[in-house]
Amino acid sequence: MLENENITTDIQNESGEAETQEPVVSQNDINLEEELNKAKVEIASLKDSWARERAEFQNYKRRTAGEFLVIKREAVKNFVIKILNPIDNLDRVSLGVNITDELKPFVDGVKMIRNEFKNILEKENIHQMNCDNEPFDATKMEAIAADESEDYSEEIVIEVYQPGYELKENNDSIVLRPARVRVGRPKL
Repeated sequence: MLENENITTDIQNESGEAETQEPVVSQNDINLEEELNKAKVEIASLKDSWARERAEFQNYKRRTAGEFLVIKREAVKNFVIKILNPIDNLDRVSLGVNITDELKPFVDGVKMIRNEFKNILEKENIHQMNCDNEPFDATKMEAIAADESEDYSEEIVIEVYQPGYELKENNDSIVLRPARVRVGRPKL
């Protein structure tokens, strides 16, 4: 007989009738039952631990993806800010200069280079803000000078000293550099 089987025996009592005894439970059966219960508890603990670790990992992935976007955005912003001043200088080449026939090819070449830079920026969703004759917006503009007059009913941009640029991404606009402007204000 196998050790793990429960043993039932029929014993005759004094009157000759057969009596059935309770199954005999061996020590080995008790040990197996205890081990099974321990294994069930350990499995439940491991499942709970696994579920917590998985949730923590999902949160980690979400958090790092968000941090990556912020880092990427800051890197783009820092790079673009560095190249905006040279682009501004390219814009100034033809300002206030009497363009002769000898200078025209040079000025046209500079304008072509400037346009190439601006096209690259636009492909990356970086656009120059159009502020001229627009209402003054302190979140996108920096007022360098102001003129007060009764001609103005609200604060309006009357001159742009340095254009501003913004990054347009997923219906959001992030100001990379505010426009520096002169503002016309109503006289108080």
